[in-house]
Amino acid sequence: MPINKEMYLGLDDKHLSDYQGFKATKKALEALKELQNDALLQGLSIDIASSFRSFERQFLIFDEKYQGKRVVLDANEQPLDIKNFSPEAKCEAILRFSAIPGMSRHHFGTDFDIYSKKLLPKNQKLKLTAYEYDKGKYFYPLKLYLEKNLQKFGFIEPFLGNSFISYEPWHISYISEAQEFIKAFDIDEEISLLNQHEREWTPYIIKKIKSLNKKLLGVL
Repeated sequence: MPINKEMYLGLDDKHLSDYQGFKATKKALEALKELQNDALLQGLSIDIASSFRSFERQFLIFDEKYQGKRVVLDANEQPLDIKNFSPEAKCEAILRFSAIPGMSRHHFGTDFDIYSKKLLPKNQKLKLTAYEYDKGKYFYPLKLYLEKNLQKFGFIEPFLGNSFISYEPWHISYISEAQEFIKAFDIDEEISLLNQHEREWTPYIIKKIKSLNKKLLGVL
């Protein structure tokens, strides 16, 4: 299937399939179901917190964080007050855990944020923080399972904290298809799209894109 800019920028989801209220590519969903079934045999559930996310949705998340309408976390996953930060410093803080609109792997339909309902304590709200996956914490058994089994089903964890993007143990990527989207990705198309959605933060973000290119997609 040819991959066009609408698909890799999160502007179109017609190529995606529905599953439990979430959208993803057919191949990624088939692999995820196999992963889920295997986990169940070992007493674990694997549940989806997020899959496909549109450009519009990612833009709203980023913009609301910049405006102080959503929580921004620091390197220790604690709330950070950014209201007195410079525009550049605000963007750097947001980028720690949020992708640039148009450059989220969730636009592809190949990536999932996952957790385990069976392991989430009663009355505990899901946070999707690395702390939840630390040794001794409630999602640690899931972390161990994923480390051992993800690659068997064609998945990787794209954000291991070994770059400027923070560690995200909940984020998995169906790598064979994700690589095809990354290969098709045109940075100039992304910049053009952002220029059509001008905000105070877009000039700095465009500068960041020109500097880091596809590294912002988790490509080392």
